[in-house]
Amino acid sequence: MKPETYHEKGFSLFEVLIAISVFAVVSVVASQMIGASLEMNKTSGRKTVAVGFAREAMEATQAIITEKWHNIYNVSKGSSNKYYPANTVVACGAAKWCLVAGEETVTANDLTYKRYLYIENVARNTSGNIVASGGTDDPSTQKITVVVLWQDSASTELGSVTINNYFTRSRNAVASQTSWVSGGSSPTAGENGGFNTGFSSQDGNIDTTSIPGSLKLTQ
Repeated sequence: MKPETYHEKGFSLFEVLIAISVFAVVSVVASQMIGASLEMNKTSGRKTVAVGFAREAMEATQAIITEKWHNIYNVSKGSSNKYYPANTVVACGAAKWCLVAGEETVTANDLTYKRYLYIENVARNTSGNIVASGGTDDPSTQKITVVVLWQDSASTELGSVTINNYFTRSRNAVASQTSWVSGGSSPTAGENGGFNTGFSSQDGNIDTTSIPGSLKLTQ
């Protein structure tokens, strides 16, 4: 009897070369996709940081407006007039928020972020809606635009974000005379006027000496 012989078929050199080529192509495509994904994540992270800085500036502006409407109304308007919010005694003269002319530089994650804001007047039509052109100026509404851009170590701009918001004057103080006892200067005008400081002593029909606060009859 002849012994049985088994033959096993292997891979040819051509098949091996095809497999290597396919693997190489897949590896290149996969590495490109991974690289693009990492770059996208990096860009998204930078944008998230910039949006956070922009919102912070907008919230600080809200505090500035709450203190006094004229803090933002009595400034130069338009995109060419840049400001940033600060809260140092050196910049503001007191421990409070204020607007400082120029751009603010902030460093985060080895990148330089620059932020600033500008203020624009707002006009409304006869229906009270805000319009881009025409209409009538509304002194009780202002548009705030915050811009944040980021740069690399070579000062090359890598991206930017812009957010805007409309702020309306909601606090209107009025002079309230609560005492007629002492005279002096009249209450000063303005949002933060010296209210309750006295009435005008030029009116001789108000007694400020013998019976303070009483009216005097003249013949």
